[in-house]
Amino acid sequence: MFSRWRTPQLPAAFKYTLDDGLPILVRPIRPDDAARIREGFARLSRLARRRRFPNGDPDQLSEEQIAKLVHIDQINHAAWGAANLEKPDEPGIGIARYVRLNGEPQAADVAITIADDYQGRGAGFVLQACLHLTAWRNGIRTFYYDVASDNDRIIRHLKLLGATHAGRADNIDRLELPVYRRARDVPDGNDIGRRFAEVFVRLQRSEALAA
Repeated sequence: MFSRWRTPQLPAAFKYTLDDGLPILVRPIRPDDAARIREGFARLSRLARRRRFPNGDPDQLSEEQIAKLVHIDQINHAAWGAANLEKPDEPGIGIARYVRLNGEPQAADVAITIADDYQGRGAGFVLQACLHLTAWRNGIRTFYYDVASDNDRIIRHLKLLGATHAGRADNIDRLELPVYRRARDVPDGNDIGRRFAEVFVRLQRSEALAA
């Protein structure tokens, strides 16, 4: 019971088990991840790329975009990634990142990308929880998500986590979500909320690994 009131302390890198039992490595993104990110993006389906970039559909990330992903301070710009421990040669499972907003220091824009083969298995939950914990530690209290207006699944998912609409423009919905730091803070009146809250509890028992 008391575990729901505790704020997890994230190791520099740790092992986490997905819903189907797959062990994964979770850690902050580093400069030497550039090649993995480039390859991972190239493997995404066209639909996944469009949902990551609603205003365009790039076939590959530019060097500038990759540089912005890997050269980060984990304070104003933070990013966490996950990799399959059973398939270390794969580029990775997914990335979640936030960028603090200029002029609104307690808020940040968020983007999460999960490889097609790993969607629906819980990787997005753990990466997003890491992002929430990092943001809370750095004084960020609000997350904004820009989602394609036809992406009903993600919009519904975010609303079940407590998000509200903050606007719409050019077929992009902007959603606002509080930053959570413990399981007790997550709305748990539905399956999505309960699953996300449980991740915060499980993170308290995470096994630290060498980064």
